Amino acid sequence: AESPPLRQSIVFKGGNALDFVWSPNRSTQDLDFSFDADVAEFALSSETLAPLLQTGLDAVADRFSIQFRVHRVRQQPPGADRTFFTLEARVGYALADESLLRRRMLAGDASPDVVPVEVSVNEPICAFALHRFDPAYEPLRVSTVEDIVAEKLRALLQQPVRNRTRRQDLLDIAVLLERHTAVDRAKVARFMVAKAGSRNVPVSKSAFHNPEIGARARDDYDALANTTRHVFIPFEAALVLLLDFVDGLDIPER
Repeated sequence: AESPPLRQSIVFKGGNALDFVWSPNRSTQDLDFSFDADVAEFALSSETLAPLLQTGLDAVADRFSIQFRVHRVRQQPPGADRTFFTLEARVGYALADESLLRRRMLAGDASPDVVPVEVSVNEPICAFALHRFDPAYEPLRVSTVEDIVAEKLRALLQQPVRNRTRRQDLLDIAVLLERHTAVDRAKVARFMVAKAGSRNVPVSKSAFHNPEIGARARDDYDALANTTRHVFIPFEAALVLLLDFVDGLDIPER
């Protein structure tokens, strides 16, 4: 919020956006954003993100009595020809009573305590709302529930393609649905098709019923129970909620 170029060009998303704004239940360590190249007046890269982040952090350090330092920003996957990539920043910090660590950081050492910040580039941004996290600062753009759910659904479908597991996405969606949080299904369907289409991921109801999707989401799913503050939904019940929701979307059967 204290870095105008970033405030105007990025959108807060993912599990922490869901937790901080829409459905408090489970925090994640990293802060996820998408870069909106359509409105930005600069090209985002490892070289441009680091000083913009540091400027904003320096502006709030005294108020929170926390010393911040952007230790590193790198692109993943690397390569100038990448259409979709993420800039991964590691923001080190030292609290007010950590005088030795603060002196070490001032001398140029890295802090062992870090907050990962990830900024996706060229990810479709379908809908956002302005949210003021603190009266002292300007509001930030935050993905709507529908945009977050659509991206999480796309991520679940993409598990086999990227050889990953997305257990947290299944839980987050299931908790939203069980809480009867208002979710516009028409928008979710439209946003998911757009997000999946940008990555050439086929979207259909039958694709979600593919046993591999559930098997990958189930991997170490029960461990998420220790990360929730209010609601944990067992895997089988969460999968039923997900599939019932997907079956009600206006997307192809196959």
